[in-house]
Amino acid sequence: MDTLTSTEAALPSTYPRDFSFFYDYRTFLVEGYLFKFPINTLAIESEIFRTMMEVPAPSQTEGLTDENPIHLEGVLKDDFRQLLRVLAPPFKEPVPILTFSEWTSVLKLADMWCMDVVKEHAISNMNNLADIDPIDKIVVARKYEIKAWLKPAFNDVLQRSKTFTEDDVERLGVSTLLQLVALRDRLQLVKSYDEKFETTATSCIF
Repeated sequence: MDTLTSTEAALPSTYPRDFSFFYDYRTFLVEGYLFKFPINTLAIESEIFRTMMEVPAPSQTEGLTDENPIHLEGVLKDDFRQLLRVLAPPFKEPVPILTFSEWTSVLKLADMWCMDVVKEHAISNMNNLADIDPIDKIVVARKYEIKAWLKPAFNDVLQRSKTFTEDDVERLGVSTLLQLVALRDRLQLVKSYDEKFETTATSCIF
């Protein structure tokens, strides 16, 4: 009968994994493109991916090869790419500078996959961007319930001289646009009255 050496006998059948530095790379299929990314990083931020990791290894073969990737249905590849840029920026490269549109991609998936920390990070960075079309901010704020953006963005829309476009109507909705037009007209009347009053008062003084 074969006997085990002392070294062989001491070896456990499975070793515990240090998940801080044990990267479980999985292959994801998004819009016909393959992405390979450590699912650990996604699992840190999302219960959805944590649950995926908890499936026993013999039963979880999806994502282990390019031929059997994890299908992310309803996800755009550009959105997924921006999320991965934020979660794991390339080593020794500058922190990625994303546009408002790119941060919106991150926000979209963070909201979809309940990544609360990533969502707040995206909102914070978007809020610090300059020269953003206020209508873009209104659309995003409404969709993702960022209430702090709405009042300042509506005020910016009312203060600008630019006329509304068909695209604005489509994005804001007819009801909102009509209210904005009415408010703008009232503000212009008040402004015109104030200017007239100031001119009259000045002429009386001098």
